[in-house]
Formats: sequence, structure tokens, C-alpha cells
Amino acid sequence: MLPDARSLAPLVIFGLTSLGAYAAGAGFGGLRPSVLREATGDMLETLGLGVLFLLGNLATGAVLVLGVRGLTHHFVSIYVLSDVTLPMLSAVQALVFRRWRERSR
Repeated sequence: MLPDARSLAPLVIFGLTSLGAYAAGAGFGGLRPSVLREATGDMLETLGLGVLFLLGNLATGAVLVLGVRGLTHHFVSIYVLSDVTLPMLSAVQALVFRRWRERSR
């Protein structure tokens, strides 16, 4: 089964901009291609931290929602946690935490 264009479009765009960034960085940005593997490892570490922050944020949110339900007898939907901003804010937390840790060494 062939994937449709809508599912491939984000990957193609990601690939093209990544190649463009590599060419620009290595060509006239002064970036060393030999360090790209280490940078990719750093990105994966930050991504993992983001997942941990997201899990912590979701768990905290669930406790808050259930607490409001139990303490006030008002129904609060757990779906408030499905907002698209929570993963983005978790990524920001991971970036700040990682930079804080690096600068503390």
C-alpha cells in the first residue's frame, strides 16, 4: 500500500529543510559536519526530556482535574489536557532544563 501525499508531505518538507540547513551550515555557516552526530545525540536527549516533561505535565493535570471533580463536585473534562500547547510547553521546559544543566557544569 502506497502512502498518500498528505502523509508524506511533512517528511519531505522536513528532509528538504534539513538538507538546506546542512548545506548552509557546512557551506558558509562555519559548522563542522563531523559534529553533526553529536548534535543529533543532544537533540535526542532533549527530545527524551521533553517526553518526560510531557508525561509529568499530563500526570499533574490529571491529578488536578480529578481533584477539582472530587473537591468541588463540578465536572471538569480530562480532555482539557489534550490541548496542543502542552507538548510545545513541555518541549520548552526540556530546552530550558537542558541549557540550565549545561551551564551549571
